[in-house]
Amino acid sequence: MNQKVWYNSIAVLHVFGARGGLPMRDDADHTTDTALCLDSRRIVRDLIRKYGWALLSEDELVEQVLGPAEAGIPPAEAKRLAKHHYAIAMYEACRQAEDQGRREQGYGELSRYLFRAAYNRWPELAEDAAQRALLLVYEQIECCRSPGTFLAFALYKLRQAFKQEQQARGKEEVEIEPEPGPGSAEGDGIEAWMCLEDQEGRRQLLEAIQRLPSDLQRKVILFRFFEGLSDAEIGERLGITANYVRVLRNRGIKRLREDKRLTAYFKGKNSDEGRGKL
Repeated sequence: MNQKVWYNSIAVLHVFGARGGLPMRDDADHTTDTALCLDSRRIVRDLIRKYGWALLSEDELVEQVLGPAEAGIPPAEAKRLAKHHYAIAMYEACRQAEDQGRREQGYGELSRYLFRAAYNRWPELAEDAAQRALLLVYEQIECCRSPGTFLAFALYKLRQAFKQEQQARGKEEVEIEPEPGPGSAEGDGIEAWMCLEDQEGRRQLLEAIQRLPSDLQRKVILFRFFEGLSDAEIGERLGITANYVRVLRNRGIKRLREDKRLTAYFKGKNSDEGRGKL
């Protein structure tokens, strides 16, 4: 491993802990811990405002992110956990039939989430693609086998819906990256890999990222999926165009899917759990 990759490995493992779990920190440093708790609450508040989430209150989501001990965690991890726990709440709201009002609220929030994602990429087809994706989610919600990846599952359906809308209009298809991951037979997207609660699985993923041949590919993947930056924000940080960021991201995702060690791990895990192939 060259020196640059080694430094990247240390930086990533510092964020997620030596064993892929919570970050390494000094529990006696109460000042730092308090600051991280405040950061986590701010991140939760920003997400709730950004997406109009109301299935969980700010306090409820903060409690799920930090846990009963309210131990501080890094911002990137707080954002990942907030989306993970809210995805579970949204999945449960959409899947149940006892509380029709809550179910409608869940699908309403999901509709806005999908439209926002679609508009950012395909503004001319955003409304139709989002509606078609919502129908796909409604019809195939049982295919989402990991509630914490429900938002990633919905985004995968959005990509399917966009392609269907293009075909319905007789337009030339725009190539969009396939992003299957663990959790369903069809795949929930690489976002699902980032939401793994399995610490060993996340460690395997981080090691696979470090095996990517290009330093820029590694940075793009980490910025996009661990820090949640947009292509434009990544491009600004790296001094490259957003289009080139997308190229690097697609190449990185393709190589991760072809990584033999990572694929072998998930195939073995899915086989043990009776979930089929990656």
